Amino acid sequence: MFKSLFAGILAMGIVLFEFGCQTTDSTKVTAQDFNKRAEVVEDVKAAELIPGDFIEVSVEVDGRMEVQMHRSGINYLGLVTLPLVGDVKVSGMSLQDARAVIAKKYGTYFVNTPLIMVSRVDDSSSQGEWGFVTVTGRVGQPGRVKIMSAKGIRLTAVIQESGGFGPSAKKSDIQISRINEDGQKIRTSVNYEDIGQSGNLDADVNLFDGDIVYVPERMF
Repeated sequence: MFKSLFAGILAMGIVLFEFGCQTTDSTKVTAQDFNKRAEVVEDVKAAELIPGDFIEVSVEVDGRMEVQMHRSGINYLGLVTLPLVGDVKVSGMSLQDARAVIAKKYGTYFVNTPLIMVSRVDDSSSQGEWGFVTVTGRVGQPGRVKIMSAKGIRLTAVIQESGGFGPSAKKSDIQISRINEDGQKIRTSVNYEDIGQSGNLDADVNLFDGDIVYVPERMF
């Protein structure tokens, strides 16, 4: 019983982390209301690194480039994968904080202190004319999906562009969040199976620049 309780608490903690703790500071709305969208305002935390962002890292030791301009995307767990050191958690950090964490990791590999350069980059392959949707969780390719029309992009298209669902995806509880025109964080949950099986068009939410889609893991 203790193990089950502990596993439940751990799972809930992971969901809250991956979805940016949306449940504590956002308003839950129906999928139909979520589709009533005007303009998305800029997130005040845009300076922080988030899943879907790309950074470039270079490492210099004693005038020699050990790692030269390595580009890596931040995955749904907030990790970047870097040469030598592997996965490093940077989500939610400023560039300065991320640089300090990465420098500490590389410091264990070299006798002399390495010079670390970290910069945020725009990945041209992930940004369309009308912005992008960030997809995290149990999909084939987490990251950014282009929006190629001012009318937005449907959830079904976003999932397809992200490589489809992973084998452990919980399709019945897809979480979507956005910042509305009033600067308020709103969220909705969608049962993806309703779109095809029940013909629920409201469930095929129309998404816009800045929206975040999180596909949770199915608990066996």
